[in-house]
Amino acid sequence: MKYKNIIWDWNGTILNDTPVAVEATNILLQRFGYPTITLEYYRENVETPIVNFYSKIFDLNKHNVEMIDNEWGILYDQLSEKINLHAGVKEILRSFENENQNQIILSAFKTIEITKYARQFSIEHYFDDILGTQNIVMESKTVRGKRYMQEHGFAPKQTLYIGDTVHDYETACGLGVDCVLFSGGQQSPKLLKQCGVPVYDTFADIANQLIVDM
Repeated sequence: MKYKNIIWDWNGTILNDTPVAVEATNILLQRFGYPTITLEYYRENVETPIVNFYSKIFDLNKHNVEMIDNEWGILYDQLSEKINLHAGVKEILRSFENENQNQIILSAFKTIEITKYARQFSIEHYFDDILGTQNIVMESKTVRGKRYMQEHGFAPKQTLYIGDTVHDYETACGLGVDCVLFSGGQQSPKLLKQCGVPVYDTFADIANQLIVDM
């Protein structure tokens, strides 16, 4: 098998929370007197670091980034009942488990929150580890991922990264691993296809291709 290890992004990839992210953003925009945005605008313009996106829709001379982050987080939590998994996620996780792949989550989201949702949706048992963040002062996904790979003997050539953003592709490059991208998450297919790696519209498509290759 080509891949023994699967590194998963969380938000927008496994967790279908982009519509809630847009709704929380629009509530803040309305609160501060700015025009709201569409889901399509969000997916064409969101980027990492998030301050770059905020600068497109807020006047950051008037509104502190930390304040926006805090207010947005509160709204996200309030809207969390609308969040679900993407279609096909459980099936592909089960397929990889059946193929004896190691599966971990590598995310900028808080570990405690990822664990909460993973338990809520009954997928926690598919993952060997959850590499989220513990505090405000956080290391990059690349730094955390490299350390984990070294400590657990993940050979780059045997490791695949699955994400939904250009930043995920950049992280995969930093880790020296292959990458595939899911087009139904935070960024549009147009942006993702510029990365030059396979872009899939559904997890069924990803599973069908990868299980054959593996």
